[in-house]
Amino acid sequence: MSQHNIMGSEAFNRRPFVIIRNLRAGSFRRRKNRSVVAYVVVAVLALSAGAAAAFMALAPGLADAEIKAAAATAAPPAPQPALPVAPRTN
Repeated sequence: MSQHNIMGSEAFNRRPFVIIRNLRAGSFRRRKNRSVVAYVVVAVLALSAGAAAAFMALAPGLADAEIKAAAATAAPPAPQPALPVAPRTN
């Protein structure tokens, strides 16, 4: 690789030209792992926030359906006499 190829604005840069010959793989791997972990954490938080919002939006409808279903399956109340009946005294 020739170091005499000047591309773009490299010729006008005030800082010295640096060539990185080797890079320890550990630091790159750690940065990559942090990025992946951050991505997963943000995805989990977004999904849980979406689930909470959906539950809040649907909770009143679910509660009404549950009350109606419970009322439909409940036994009808015992019939009450129309007029009070006096006890017998035989």
